[in-house]
Amino acid sequence: MASQTIQNYRDGAEICNGDALCKKKSIQLLKEIGLPNALFPLDDIEEFGYNREAGFVWLIQKKKKDHTFKKIKRAVSYAPEVTAFIEKGKMKKMTGVKTKELMLWLSVVEMYVEDPSSKKITFKTGTGLSDSFPSYRNGAEICCGDTLGKKKSVLLLEEIGLPNGLFPLDDIEEFGYNREAGFVWLIQKKKKDHTFKKIKRAVSYAPEVTAFVEKGKMKKMTGVKTKELMLWLSVVEMYIEDPSSKKITFKTGTGLSDSFQVSAFEIEE
Repeated sequence: MASQTIQNYRDGAEICNGDALCKKKSIQLLKEIGLPNALFPLDDIEEFGYNREAGFVWLIQKKKKDHTFKKIKRAVSYAPEVTAFIEKGKMKKMTGVKTKELMLWLSVVEMYVEDPSSKKITFKTGTGLSDSFPSYRNGAEICCGDTLGKKKSVLLLEEIGLPNGLFPLDDIEEFGYNREAGFVWLIQKKKKDHTFKKIKRAVSYAPEVTAFVEKGKMKKMTGVKTKELMLWLSVVEMYIEDPSSKKITFKTGTGLSDSFQVSAFEIEE
């Protein structure tokens, strides 16, 4: 049974039912108001409603959904009923959404993009606390599926002058590249451990891999580890400092770095 607040706004509202259609409608609405299109990662949505005149939107799902936005390691909980008043670049007077701060779940009352050029979205809680996060999906080239994801990743690596076999992933679900921000991500079904045989170097790729890219370099990487003796160390940068050297350097979060022949990471014809 929907809350009385929803009942008050049913007259004149666009209402649809069913998970697939409701997801489609929620994504379209988020895009329309200039917010990231994945802000509502809900499951088994039963009803979507939008009263355009009042600027009131609601989503009803079968049960509560806890979700972690992996790129920012932010846990968000969505109640069976989520509501908000919306305007361009903003959702306010929200109900049904909480975010985890340390050990506490705090109600989110607003989400907004104050300055679109900043590429950041702010979450404001009922306590007055607020935090901002990058929203790199806006304006990004996004494609789904293993074949297309592999093709796009290879093309990007070649474009920035890095070996085209650096991402030997399997079952890629999504590739995304925000060219303006220089931010790229790859999502695969499960972790992939790979050994580059020419140099006997083991590298592990998490289900989600991200990096900021520029010519000859990937930096601020997440989701990639390399094995040093018995330890798996996070790789934070891969770069070619001098193209004439034909060498690529892996730099870990500990500050250790090692260089290898570029040819070891090229896709064999």
